[in-house]
Amino acid sequence: MKRWLGLVLAFLLMVPGGLLAYTGASQDELLQRIQQLEKELQALKKQLEAVKEAQEETSDTVDEMSDLVDKFKDNMGKFQIWGDIRTRIDSTRAYVPESYWNYFDGFHYSTNYHRIVPVWDYTNPDHAKWAKGHKENDTVWTNRMRINFKVNPTENVNVKVRLAYYKIWGMSDDYVSPEIFPGMSNNFSFGVRPSDSRLYVDRAYFNWVNVGGYPIWISFGRRPTTHGSPQHLREGLDKKEASPSGINIDIPFDGATIGFQYRWPWPGRIRFCYGRGFESGFKMPIDRAKDDVDFYGFVWDVLDDPDRNMMLIVQAFKAEGVMDFPEGTWFMSKIGPMHVTTTNNLGDIYEIGATWIHKVDIPYVGLEGVDYFVSVGLSITDPDKVGMMPYDMWNGTAYVPYKMYYTLLGGFANSADQIDTDTHTGWAVYVGARIPLPWVPGAKLGLEYNYGSKWWMPFMVATDDVYINKLATRGHVAEVYWIQDLPAGEALSKYAKVFLRLGFQYFWFNYSGSGMWLGEPHEINELDDITPMGAANPQMFMPIDHMYNLYASFEVYF
Repeated sequence: MKRWLGLVLAFLLMVPGGLLAYTGASQDELLQRIQQLEKELQALKKQLEAVKEAQEETSDTVDEMSDLVDKFKDNMGKFQIWGDIRTRIDSTRAYVPESYWNYFDGFHYSTNYHRIVPVWDYTNPDHAKWAKGHKENDTVWTNRMRINFKVNPTENVNVKVRLAYYKIWGMSDDYVSPEIFPGMSNNFSFGVRPSDSRLYVDRAYFNWVNVGGYPIWISFGRRPTTHGSPQHLREGLDKKEASPSGINIDIPFDGATIGFQYRWPWPGRIRFCYGRGFESGFKMPIDRAKDDVDFYGFVWDVLDDPDRNMMLIVQAFKAEGVMDFPEGTWFMSKIGPMHVTTTNNLGDIYEIGATWIHKVDIPYVGLEGVDYFVSVGLSITDPDKVGMMPYDMWNGTAYVPYKMYYTLLGGFANSADQIDTDTHTGWAVYVGARIPLPWVPGAKLGLEYNYGSKWWMPFMVATDDVYINKLATRGHVAEVYWIQDLPAGEALSKYAKVFLRLGFQYFWFNYSGSGMWLGEPHEINELDDITPMGAANPQMFMPIDHMYNLYASFEVYF
């Protein structure tokens, strides 16, 4: 447009006479028209300049947005976030076969020891006896949410974090099974047992891989040691999400790892682990354990071949200087929550285990992708010290101070020489299968069974269930479950899963004290014996003969 107006003006100036003669216009009129054209030209120039500035601003904005997108894509290439959330309902019924004597049923504040201590009066049946019969919790609802983060700040370093929230509806703690199962809140339970509405750090560690150009890695932080294989199958997952096998250990702890990965003759890895279970601090207080509690061991993925869908895990651990009570809050009596302090180091516990997992097709019955597993465990409990706790006993006229002695799986007694300090070995087996059902789209049927012997003592504080990790049972557990994928639309993430899980568990206990390293295991029918001093085999929690649990959960992975 600008160029066209210039040509017109030049033409008019070059031939003014002829143009005037032709158009009949005066020179003044022509000058006015020229001036008008100049004004229009100036206005057009301003418009063009405004358009140019707008184009430059747009170009700068596009460049900035392009840089931002590149940075975002760059960072997202190193950052991942995923998680899961579920709602679950359980209905539980447990049977106490006889009226058993409870050493810890009554509590009061002792002026002798300036602390809450157990008071036991065997002459008072309301104090010391549990009534036999069925104990029920018709419905208990829980919510659980876990959020995972992974970021690679450099090529050979990655950081992994899991925050977890696990809560019972209408509660702010784990006080739902007093006198039946141990509820607690401590270093081993945050994020993996029901608690309040806060997000706890379940895992937080970093890995430095390819150290020195070799397939070696080192790692420090809160370890991925909960819900280990093969428990991921019953939770609806296809890959393991923890380092050790779940047959021996299911607790979070803080520690370090050095590992080596190999590819020949088959893919596998071995890692050596260290952890701190309790920090004793300065060795001055008289009411606190004097030694730290440390964990040592290794986990060897002898075979981990995703192409052939085979995995073999072998592991061995030692917990050195195991404490009597993990420091924190414990829910063990009708008095409600109480704070406990680690007061004694009692001895060592060794754990050995092996797990085999395999996915196979069974063409002659039309089944594909069947997961099955076999897991075995061994525990060795080796006490080397006897702990003591003061308590008051009613002698008929007044409360008299006494001392109660105990050790690892050594029972409770009023005299230290009555405590069993022998080394005891326990064992367990865990087998099962998860079967996709081709005639029901998105359905999987799970069948599991586990057994623990009299002296079986794994580290089982974390649990997918509300009350107790079934692998800690001294006795038998059978479970059947159904996982049903839901038609929730197209998956928008590689982590996306939406499914229902229905299950039924049946426990029959052969021995008391499942999952606890305090108290001597006894056959269920031995626990009602009475002596002049009260119960011959006092128990911290109610002995149960059998129990069943029906559950249903709605689970979303994102």
